[in-house]
Amino acid sequence: MLETTSDVLPRFDVLDLMSMTEDSRYKFLTGSVVPRPIALVTSLSEEGVLNAAPFSQYVIVSVTPPLLAFVAHDLPGGAKDTVRNVLATKTFVINSVTESMAEQVQQCSQLYPPSVSEVDEVGFTTVPSLHIRPARIAQSPLQFECRLERTVEFGGTGSRTTMIVGEVLAVHSAAGVVSGHRVDHSRLSPLGRIAGRAYCRTGEVIHV
Repeated sequence: MLETTSDVLPRFDVLDLMSMTEDSRYKFLTGSVVPRPIALVTSLSEEGVLNAAPFSQYVIVSVTPPLLAFVAHDLPGGAKDTVRNVLATKTFVINSVTESMAEQVQQCSQLYPPSVSEVDEVGFTTVPSLHIRPARIAQSPLQFECRLERTVEFGGTGSRTTMIVGEVLAVHSAAGVVSGHRVDHSRLSPLGRIAGRAYCRTGEVIHV
């Protein structure tokens, strides 16, 4: 926390985001809004291929109804597999990510063709969902089955971002992680995203 007095004030630089290239602007924003919770999203293609892709920007949109959202930036060739799958099937799973899953999740971010399942490539184990077709990742201690509620698009051709909002139909918790409404974060062991290939763990929790 910055400490100031009336005589000594910190110096601030003014950043013009729109003077940056889009790539630099993306790196700055994702490097400054930290840490971010990682969602490993599983979705099913129309051909039946289970896709698993990590997204480091997912948020609670609403409590009643329970809505979670993540954002996906278009690739040079168009929408990501996850976006195409969700638009086609209207369902997906947000799997929480733990420290022990870090290397596999990083590998899932590689550009595999739509016909290849990242789940198989990195060696994750799947378990069936209760209400929807996309499977869940067994290594994840907290999983949210979601039905597409809406999408919101930002930007234009070549720089489009799609926010995908899903209604949570069911939550699956590994034994001991949740008691009533309380989450045991020491058991959840969530992994946070900083920037690039830099991640963080929760570590010491500060109570104030």
